[in-house]
Amino acid sequence: MGVANLTPVHELLDETARHGAGAVIVNWNTPSLTVRAVRSLIRDGVRHDNVIIVDNCSTDDSCDVFTRELRDIEVIRSPENVGYARACNAGAAALEESETLLFVNSDAAVHRKGSVSALQRVLDQTGVGLAVPRLMNNDLTLQPSVVPFRTPWVAFLLATRLARLMPNRLQPRWGVYWDHRTSRQIRSATGAVIAVRREAWAELGGFYEGTHLYAEDHDLFWRASDLGWKTWFAIESEFVHTGGASTDSAFSAAARAHAIARAEAALIRRQLGPTRAHLTLRILQLGFATRRALYLAMGDRAKAGELAASVRGLFARTHKPY
Repeated sequence: MGVANLTPVHELLDETARHGAGAVIVNWNTPSLTVRAVRSLIRDGVRHDNVIIVDNCSTDDSCDVFTRELRDIEVIRSPENVGYARACNAGAAALEESETLLFVNSDAAVHRKGSVSALQRVLDQTGVGLAVPRLMNNDLTLQPSVVPFRTPWVAFLLATRLARLMPNRLQPRWGVYWDHRTSRQIRSATGAVIAVRREAWAELGGFYEGTHLYAEDHDLFWRASDLGWKTWFAIESEFVHTGGASTDSAFSAAARAHAIARAEAALIRRQLGPTRAHLTLRILQLGFATRRALYLAMGDRAKAGELAASVRGLFARTHKPY
């Protein structure tokens, strides 16, 4: 996607749609998509001075693009790649007056007009601290995002595929096969877009910075639940999410699977304690190993390799940055 001949940011701002949402977008070598994300937010009513780009030490011309195309947008340039969580926290610190904090992946963009306001209205509900929109692929098909917390029972249902038999109304809590057709309280979700109430953000202390990449979203939802905050899925809000735009060029599929599994395993250990965490991880490991054997039998060595990497990642103890 190019960025030439785009309308200046200040001309996109709808004066009647201004509200107290502040948005943080972390960029790493995805300038065109980041420009798209920023412009979509401004079109949806976010003030240009309430949008922060945190450039995580990009190795391309990202910052030159932002200087040229997004002159009114503040860009925080990190001298090193500090990881997604730390970059988000740095951006949020620059939005002290925003009542709602919106964390948007660089490859996500507003699709449905009024999506930001819809997330804000959800956060006005008593006890709701976090809200997520419905995500769609580039072809506007559903991108399933809602997932349960990984506990021993959930791991068992997923590993044995029994989760597929759970009724739709129970899926958000026990499975990953929910139809995403109604707004409701959920446990966790893929956090391509997360809206957070200021009060909840302060109590949470931001994203957990102990890992460099992956599982920051699920950690935030889990800790919010521990503190008594609800997370809400809002069907009235829709974003298009490309997925993997920053990491696809840096990871092989197997390396990415390993990194995700390792980060999620670290989260499970923090949340469940030694015994329950070990049981959960062993069950998940068994599920991955079984699926790997099936893919090998079908001759799909690439997918089998990804699953083997996931198995290794579940019990990797190191946390080297990527």
